[in-house]
Amino acid sequence: MSAAAPSSPEDTESFVVSFYGPRLLLWVWDRAEGEPDVPVSCAEFGSWQSIPMSAVRSLTDHLSGQALIRSYGGHADAPVVTLLAAGAERARQLQVRRADPAERGRHAVKAVLHWIYAQADRRPLRISGFLDSPGIYFLGEALSRGEVARTLSYLEEAGLITCAGPTFHNGVGSHVELTSLGVEAVQNSEEPDQYLARRREETRPASQTHIRAGTVHYAAEGGTHSNIHNTIDVHTGLSPDDLARLVGELAPALRLDAESRAALLRTAQALGRRGDTDDEPERDRQRGLMERMRRLLGGAPDTVGRQLMLDSVGQALGRLLGG
Repeated sequence: MSAAAPSSPEDTESFVVSFYGPRLLLWVWDRAEGEPDVPVSCAEFGSWQSIPMSAVRSLTDHLSGQALIRSYGGHADAPVVTLLAAGAERARQLQVRRADPAERGRHAVKAVLHWIYAQADRRPLRISGFLDSPGIYFLGEALSRGEVARTLSYLEEAGLITCAGPTFHNGVGSHVELTSLGVEAVQNSEEPDQYLARRREETRPASQTHIRAGTVHYAAEGGTHSNIHNTIDVHTGLSPDDLARLVGELAPALRLDAESRAALLRTAQALGRRGDTDDEPERDRQRGLMERMRRLLGGAPDTVGRQLMLDSVGQALGRLLGG
């Protein structure tokens, strides 16, 4: 693979700006060593990225319009620019993102899936072609062969692609193809990680928790002691009403501060009744309440009751989203 980025595709100006804009800002930042008011010629950037000077001028105009750089005239129509303070700060943020393994991984997952989808008519499709595609670059820096191989392994294990044929890297096959789930993931409006999280919730194995005559002791406000003594059956995918009752039953036993416990009980009560307004669809309202429950439970000490409620909220969310 060439060290240079691929040539600019014949696409809209907005694509050129979104694809090359962060690269140019980081490139200027590198050459100015992060210092504002250091003149940098953009002639070499156009050569490095194999894009015409007209595209470079569009990029500098865009970044100037965002008050990230100041652009001047230059030799052979190549703009000379200087960083502004806001541009230096934005570049520092982009550099942190560019070095973040999690950010790079999310980009790789989406880029690989969309690249395979776009090449669906090629058989066999070799992943080596991805190394020369625009998607290989994250904020101007190419993904390594190892990063691509880890992404392929992750997608194959998730059931979104198959990898076969000769080895590409670290035992991963070089011939790639989307599964039906992979096609669905690309066509879905969600980001791939969100799609996979929802699929995991929907396909969790059925489980049943039975607490027979269980007694849970807890200290109430003011130092008095009480207990819950009941028989509870929890099945996968509780209805919103059943989940509200379960949380209302067990919430007092959690070692939450008074304010968080009261907020959890109010959320459970709201989940147990129908919405009072037509402004928000009922499923969206229920989803928002369940996600609030999960956030409040996340602040409680780790106990059996807390884990039971977290599992129940997660299963109910999966049922709601998969409905």
